[in-house]
Amino acid sequence: MDWFGLISLVLNVVLSGGLIVTFVTLKSTRVTADANAKKAIAEAKADELKNVESAIKIWRDMAENMADRVEVLSVQVDKLNKEVTRLNAINTKILKAMDRITPDTFDEVIAKIKKDIQNEANEKLSDSNANADVDVLGLHDHKTS
Repeated sequence: MDWFGLISLVLNVVLSGGLIVTFVTLKSTRVTADANAKKAIAEAKADELKNVESAIKIWRDMAENMADRVEVLSVQVDKLNKEVTRLNAINTKILKAMDRITPDTFDEVIAKIKKDIQNEANEKLSDSNANADVDVLGLHDHKTS
């Protein structure tokens, strides 16, 4: 067999078996798969960014809500501190008056204690523009808003 026959035989085997077509198809399939993989990675990154933005929005909203709640609670704590201070002053006055109680002055001291407490309650009532129910001891309903 000469060189021409050998080349002819090789070309027949290569071209008749579809080897070149297989290589070309394989190459285009690989290019398509690579493109799809890159697209999937890009979509995953975009989804991740959306998820991060969504989480940031949730945390921002929560922080704003908590800041509002802290402000409301701070106002309530200030009011309660003033009320506790006022009630401590009343208790101190009552204790001092009780120290002065003797069998002879019992009715007189009790009347003075009641009068002082009622005066404190009236001052508290006028300070709060009649927004609280005040009893004899100057206590009022602590209703939360």
